[in-house]
Amino acid sequence: MTDAHEAYIEARLQSPREHADAICDFIIQNIANGIVLEDEEDSPVVGIQFYVSDDKSETYKQSLSDYISSILADSGIPVPVINEKRIKNVEWIDEYKASIKPLRIAGDIVVRPQWHDPLPDTTYDIIIEPRMAFGTGSHETTRSVMLAVRQHFQPKMRFLDLGTGSGILSILAAKMGASYIKAIDYDLVAVQNSKENFAINAVEVPHDILFGSIERCQGDNPYDFVCANIIKSTILPVLPRLVELTEPNGLLVLSGLLEQDADEITLVLQELRQTDFSILTDNKWLTFTIKKQ
Repeated sequence: MTDAHEAYIEARLQSPREHADAICDFIIQNIANGIVLEDEEDSPVVGIQFYVSDDKSETYKQSLSDYISSILADSGIPVPVINEKRIKNVEWIDEYKASIKPLRIAGDIVVRPQWHDPLPDTTYDIIIEPRMAFGTGSHETTRSVMLAVRQHFQPKMRFLDLGTGSGILSILAAKMGASYIKAIDYDLVAVQNSKENFAINAVEVPHDILFGSIERCQGDNPYDFVCANIIKSTILPVLPRLVELTEPNGLLVLSGLLEQDADEITLVLQELRQTDFSILTDNKWLTFTIKKQ
């Protein structure tokens, strides 16, 4: 189908880091399917870039500004300026594609969009349709969990991925020889994108990709490897259940956590008698890797 729009708006803004997830989710659900993140280490802001047809310029800008104002209310943080550049229809797809680069993680994992050729010296080549804001592996938490999977995952393990996003953790587990995968997300866009990426990567491992949360694990046998890359407020209420869902001597990986969350997560783990864990820090984000006792 040919796109009838003559031009597109390339929109950019600088989001406070702690609000970037929410702003990106709003954009994906209401404005644009694809987002590019410009994330510099130690920066307090995250650059967000996306494209909209020029006939939606005024409506998208007002709705996005209103949403950002609502989440920044009483914070004292000024609403970021949305900068725009008008580009011709024939150019915007090329510009978007050029902004998504292959990413190498843990030495031999590469996450790349379909339009990039494979990179040399790659053991695990993960191909994605980059519709999810945090689905390309560029975010600190995704990188850290992929490092944990690469280091600890063993063939024939059963893998649970809560908050699967684009599905790249599950796809890595599949490529490393998982015997079964259950991937869950409460965002329908993520569920659809995960299914798309599983198909692109020709995942043949038995798997389920489900909409919902931890209730979709009702009646499940424990898993050898459990990942929950979400946020503290979501992790804490389900942490006892996540421990239950982890096989003794299995691995539970928690991420989406900030440095200030460390003491609270540690205390709850101790209350659950889970004291064998390590913490990986990446630019103020934490990832706990727990060996179930």
